[in-house]
Amino acid sequence: MKKITLIGCGIFQEEVEWVLKKEGLELEIDWQEVGLHDHIERMETVLAETIRAHRADPAGRPLGLLFGCQCLPEMKIFAQSQGVPALSVRNCLAALVGDGRLRELEQDRTLVASPGWVRKMWLGRAGTPTGWQADDFRLQFGRYDRILVLDPGLHPLTDEEIITCFDLVQVPIEVQPCDLTHFRHVVLDLVKAAQST
Repeated sequence: MKKITLIGCGIFQEEVEWVLKKEGLELEIDWQEVGLHDHIERMETVLAETIRAHRADPAGRPLGLLFGCQCLPEMKIFAQSQGVPALSVRNCLAALVGDGRLRELEQDRTLVASPGWVRKMWLGRAGTPTGWQADDFRLQFGRYDRILVLDPGLHPLTDEEIITCFDLVQVPIEVQPCDLTHFRHVVLDLVKAAQST
């Protein structure tokens, strides 16, 4: 098997590492900071520089982007221009359940998240200089009636984390189990696409 390097968003690091371990794959993964998509220009710059740095490596491994095709508004064009495949779904949550199922879950003013989103995007950055303050949470989440957390069971949210998150967002939080069957296929498809470049 051709050795490859994946450049990935740390939001779903646990899930990706679970799939790779289950499949017996040892790949190099360059995890990027969570929340790059908050600043689109910066995200594009960071990804381009990361790709350039890996291409400068004498090992010259093929690359893949563990980012959804809508994590940047023009991710498909960006990935094609870099000659690097990206995930076939729109974002990390669609990677868990598929684009169609995600659209269904998002109906009725529902925001879909994962344990990684709760821990790394919301709780992990709350009150930090680069994170949101209380008013930011109210503005971002005020339009939702509930938050649905899709939990593959790798590292479930604790009651304390759920309560702390609710205190921040002021939106009821429900947890729904989900398996990683779809996610596994999405990740393995990216691995194959990267190996064929």
